[in-house]
Amino acid sequence: MNEMMTAKEVASYLNLNTKKVYQLVNDGLIPAARVGGKLIFPRSLLEEWLYNSARNNLRKETDSHDKILIAIGSNDMAWELLSRELIKTPYHLITTYANVGSIEGLLALSQRLAHIAGIHLFDPLTKEYNISYLSRYLSGFSVTVINLFYRTQGIILGKGNPKKITSLLDFSRGDVVIINRQDGSGTRILFDTLLRDSGIAAASINGYDNSVTTHMELAAAIGKGHADAGIGIQAAAQALGLDFIPLKDERYDIVLLNDYLSLRSVQTLLEIIRSDRFKTLLHGREGYNLKDTGKTIFEGVVGSRDS
Repeated sequence: MNEMMTAKEVASYLNLNTKKVYQLVNDGLIPAARVGGKLIFPRSLLEEWLYNSARNNLRKETDSHDKILIAIGSNDMAWELLSRELIKTPYHLITTYANVGSIEGLLALSQRLAHIAGIHLFDPLTKEYNISYLSRYLSGFSVTVINLFYRTQGIILGKGNPKKITSLLDFSRGDVVIINRQDGSGTRILFDTLLRDSGIAAASINGYDNSVTTHMELAAAIGKGHADAGIGIQAAAQALGLDFIPLKDERYDIVLLNDYLSLRSVQTLLEIIRSDRFKTLLHGREGYNLKDTGKTIFEGVVGSRDS
């Protein structure tokens, strides 16, 4: 994973536009350095700033009339829709979402750095999603897990599939270069599981260590010809007119700390997720299944891994 990020990468990471990133830099609110006339952002300092901001926002939320929703975890374009819907409510709720991956999302919840984490973590032992990971990171916490949707993961390819890739086995070909998702993301965990199941060594794949933090970054790299393929969601391939080979339908859930369930921001989010409007907004985007959207998957105190 790159230690330095560009303004564009930071904007994608924080679900902001690039102009807002520059504004934060000018206001001295976000760490950056200028090299050769360009701004660069040390990832370690950016993550430290993000966590400190989360702590401060959670500390101030009572004074701000519960107008801030802090979410963190797995990347999906639906969070942009949810952010727009929340700001349009009579309460003008502000959403901050950091695309740090599913594992980092759960770790943030364990440190009370966020209200909600978005996760899609496949357990190769149980062949199920998400629930087994709660005991690894949130043992003893009272939580609620709610389904956001199911979505299709697969191989994103350049338009017309110029390298004639048909399966993961082609990833080990010498003429194929891939782009990967960051370590700790649910997509990376799924990819590594599929590679093991297929008997493919990561070391044999050109580009395995080249990673990005969002599905759209991955799709954009492929669309620009910087890579031939990568694992990502169907909606990202559709958005950029790229080819796609489906591999697996996965369950994407949100995990809530029950201490925050009564907050206006959290309750409003749940109302939006369970509304017909949310389903309408996602209608027409390929690779989403809303059969369990808004359904409670788990509620209660998380046990330990040994229990």
